[in-house]
Amino acid sequence: MDLRWAFAPLYAAGLGALVIAAFSFGRKDARTFMPQWPLAWFGLLAVLFAIVALRYRAGPFMYVSPGVLGDGLGFALLVVAAGLAVTGSRVRVRADVLRAEAPRSIDEGVAALREGRSPGWGVYRGRLVSSDQVTSPGGVVCAFYEAELRGVMPDGSKGSLLSVERAYAPVLQVRGERAEAAVSFSPKLLLAPVRIRRCQMGKPLTETGTGVPAEGRVVEEALSYERVGKLGEECLVVGELRKGPVPGVYELRGRQGGPAMVILGNAGEGTGTVLTRRAWRMFVAAGGLTVAAAWVLAG
Repeated sequence: MDLRWAFAPLYAAGLGALVIAAFSFGRKDARTFMPQWPLAWFGLLAVLFAIVALRYRAGPFMYVSPGVLGDGLGFALLVVAAGLAVTGSRVRVRADVLRAEAPRSIDEGVAALREGRSPGWGVYRGRLVSSDQVTSPGGVVCAFYEAELRGVMPDGSKGSLLSVERAYAPVLQVRGERAEAAVSFSPKLLLAPVRIRRCQMGKPLTETGTGVPAEGRVVEEALSYERVGKLGEECLVVGELRKGPVPGVYELRGRQGGPAMVILGNAGEGTGTVLTRRAWRMFVAAGGLTVAAAWVLAG
């Protein structure tokens, strides 16, 4: 039996999904949530295409030998494994610092820098401030927020996802009693507990039936599952305190000048345990990919 006929409906469905996704991405609002499942569908479609092309030596794979393709796959697995190992080692370093060192105030670190001593890498405690303010969907004035807006369910469970919103102030700072330092941050390294707050979101009215769009917006009640960095909230920063480019300015950075980790509302020891488990999962995944790469290259 020719497998190409068996996969023909899947290719037709894939092309139809591609057209729908293209129109959806082109017409959607910038703040509207876009599901990620189409990417998984296109990935499956690409894998099926590769299998059929290898089986019948057609398409772009007709010029590539199976041996070269296997070697390329093996080296690609090794690259992914190396990336996971490096990321896991960075997470493990932050976890060890959180579990081993007691937090010290930002005032102590800045005082050490002014005296010519280097406080170096550690956990610093202070209060979160920012250059600008943003407001979360739940109405909290903060330095940053990441929120999922979901519908309200009668039984109290999570409703359908309506949209995903996030905003960050350009500059985050940690302030003590006498000194402050700018924080080099990344959204992936901002840790804050999830709070549920009621909010209202508006959506455009539907057409009136006369061909003329209705004006105004419908107000819909929703629940905001949000992580916020409240202004003035006490926080921990895992990073290296150093002098800034301008005299009198200090900054907190991660390893090799990268972003520092900012923790709000969580105990440092508990976060360190969570990060340690995450690092070990990355190490296990890297080990599995390494074994798979060795098996592919040996074959």
